Amino acid sequence: MNQSNDKLLQIADTLEHINEQLILLTIDTEHLMMALQAVQVDCAISKGVINAVIMALSGNATITEDLSGQLDGLLAVPQEEVTSHE
Repeated sequence: MNQSNDKLLQIADTLEHINEQLILLTIDTEHLMMALQAVQVDCAISKGVINAVIMALSGNATITEDLSGQLDGLLAVPQEEVTSHE
């Protein structure tokens, strides 16, 4: 295997690690949202704050899912190139 294929594999491994971290972050974010949804409060202001945090977490989960999908697409390209040159 030549040096450029080694570099592609190294980049793919790094992107795969980043993708795994994004997936874990998405899962953690969704768990935090579920935990906050279970909180019962009588104060309207506290409910508003909890809902605002849930909305922010939801937005972050959407972003991390989107980034993970983009990385999946990038990861497919180097593997196809390396496979076709071997």
